[in-house]
Amino acid sequence: MPLSKPLSDVRADVQALIQDAESGKALQYLQDLLPSSAGKRDQAILIQGKFSNAKKQHNTGQLNFEDYQIEVARVNAAVLDIAKGLEDADFEKAAPSSAASLPKFVMIYAPEDEAHAKLLNKHLNLLKITKKLTVYNVQEPNGVDLVQQATEEIKNADFLLVLITVNLFNAPDWFELVFNALGENRRMIPIRIEKADFEGSGLEKFKSLPSMGKAVSDFSTLDSAYADIVLELRRLLPK
Repeated sequence: MPLSKPLSDVRADVQALIQDAESGKALQYLQDLLPSSAGKRDQAILIQGKFSNAKKQHNTGQLNFEDYQIEVARVNAAVLDIAKGLEDADFEKAAPSSAASLPKFVMIYAPEDEAHAKLLNKHLNLLKITKKLTVYNVQEPNGVDLVQQATEEIKNADFLLVLITVNLFNAPDWFELVFNALGENRRMIPIRIEKADFEGSGLEKFKSLPSMGKAVSDFSTLDSAYADIVLELRRLLPK
């Protein structure tokens, strides 16, 4: 859908909304303009989820005013980054994909976290069986260089599921893979397995799962945590 105004005006509109402390309106403005196939629209949706979560936590007293302001500043910076990177091609509808084409998720994690990956896959099995998505696990033994194969698989991935534990940040090859994907503006979904600090990694810019800023370790049972994750992932899938 071609734009009815120059890109410079769109950027100016977004900047004006941010300056007026209207972060939510700026995000909605971008979502209304961009076609559903645009990667930057997905980014805006993820950022809106992070913003909504911060507002809810602040309103319920879980997040103090100073920390809330920090979260809002991060959201605003991410929104301005999207606006700055807009191109005419972002507003062109993608050609319809074939019926056989399914959203592809690549799950990135440290070798020590294989058990977590298996449990998440177990909960995703229904979506895989019913042809809603495909999942590639980077630690799957297939007789090739795992990092090299994962790099190839990421090239045509729709989303990267990054399992957050301290193990990931102590596995140079796998964190470098994540870091490179961030540089390529890949769509990332951090999965917080445990309470690990990932501030400054770049992953904090994305909405994390489970919902409400929780980690899997915060839930009374692992199954309830992964059920929450799958419910949120369903929202990203075609109806």
